[in-house]
Amino acid sequence: MPSYYLPELSAGSEIIKLDGEEYHHLKRVRRQQEGEKLLLNNGQGILAEAQLLHLGAKAAELKILSCTEYQSFQPRLAIAFALLKNHHDELIIEKCTELGASHFFPFSSRYSVRSEGKNTLSRFRKIALSAIKQCDNPFLPTVHELQSLEKLLGTVKSKGYQPVICSELKDGVYLNQLNSGQDLCFIIGPEGGFSSEEFEGMAELKRLSISALTLRAETAAIAIAAQFNAIFRSADKNSL
Repeated sequence: MPSYYLPELSAGSEIIKLDGEEYHHLKRVRRQQEGEKLLLNNGQGILAEAQLLHLGAKAAELKILSCTEYQSFQPRLAIAFALLKNHHDELIIEKCTELGASHFFPFSSRYSVRSEGKNTLSRFRKIALSAIKQCDNPFLPTVHELQSLEKLLGTVKSKGYQPVICSELKDGVYLNQLNSGQDLCFIIGPEGGFSSEEFEGMAELKRLSISALTLRAETAAIAIAAQFNAIFRSADKNSL
């Protein structure tokens, strides 16, 4: 069912309007017709099935047929990642949003191969929005401003996450050996890895191995997010 982002949607909504970019997508891209059903997502835990009542010149009028309010993902998952060449970091945003990541923390490090562009963050946020509509994830993740690796740990901890480094050195434990129900932030290094000085600066952190093979950075992020879901999250459909 086609899905649209409507942040003003609430559990008590009955008749509601859809305008702006989402209305353009409904009318010009999806070419939906009056009477058809669609899904609305407020990005804050609510999904609603609605019927298209009227297509106006600038907005659509929708009738809410049913509404479901979901509990937040527990425990929470976050991904910290270095910017990657060829925009492979966008794959991290897309796929880890589909896997229920709540926060993304892009960072720069010694061996980062790409600098932030003027549209980098807006592009990340647009990809996250598109991903929640694609997979019916009722929670829009937060994409934080780019920061240095030195500042990253403080920011991650301030948001309630325990940072964990995904080590390319393959010297850590596997996730299923980590007895934790905590909110975790997995730190994924750049293509060139972390420098010895950067490893020293993160010496306090638990190190994880993801695979017996050497993974690309974007693959590592997706793999650890999938493992986290399989090991730590409930299968209750209403607690996600």
